[in-house]
Amino acid sequence: METEQLFKTLKIVLIMALILGVIGAVFYLVYGFTILWQAMAAGIITGFLLILVFIFLSLAVYSWLKLMLMKRELVKCRKELMAMSRKSAKDDQNNNEK
Repeated sequence: METEQLFKTLKIVLIMALILGVIGAVFYLVYGFTILWQAMAAGIITGFLLILVFIFLSLAVYSWLKLMLMKRELVKCRKELMAMSRKSAKDDQNNNEK
């Protein structure tokens, strides 16, 4: 009789240990999945931010090049304007002398 009672107690203890082990395994898997999920999310966010950095960097280079070309064109236009102004002043002097 005492042996049967010990076996029943042992079965209950084993079942409780098994249940606790399964719950622990589930918690461990969920924890591992959340760590993996966080790593994946961090990787995705990092990749997205790198793409944004490259886009903004290319826009900055494009804007800088456009500015340099506009300055160059402005210098050319200024020279042409000065030449036209000098020519106009000379023509005005010639017309006034006549």
